[in-house]
Amino acid sequence: MNDGEKVSVLVVEDNPSLSRVMTLQLERRGYRVVTAKDGVAGFAALQQELPDCIVLDLMLPVMDGFELLKRIRSLARSASVPVVILTASQDDRNRRRGRNYLADAYLTKPFDIEDLDATLRRVIASHSRA
Repeated sequence: MNDGEKVSVLVVEDNPSLSRVMTLQLERRGYRVVTAKDGVAGFAALQQELPDCIVLDLMLPVMDGFELLKRIRSLARSASVPVVILTASQDDRNRRRGRNYLADAYLTKPFDIEDLDATLRRVIASHSRA
């Protein structure tokens, strides 16, 4: 990634209003955002262009977030892309499952955009040093 390039984030979120708000807020912070409305669309977007980071809801139609995360980690091309789970689920079992599937961070809704931004910067920086 060149210094002049914007960091790209794939947001996989089925709530259109939340997806729009996240896109606007992240773009204001300098990210380039691509969105997908479900796990299948997210996987297709990932095949077209590898993002610098993925923000992933768990409760998605067609293919849920865990299944998408498993697929992301199973492909050599995308295995090291940082994934931030952003979900309404505060269930500890889902947190553990996210860690087991190698999610880099787990945030719950409602969320603060500053927290999401800080988390994205942290996980992207940690992967760029690896």
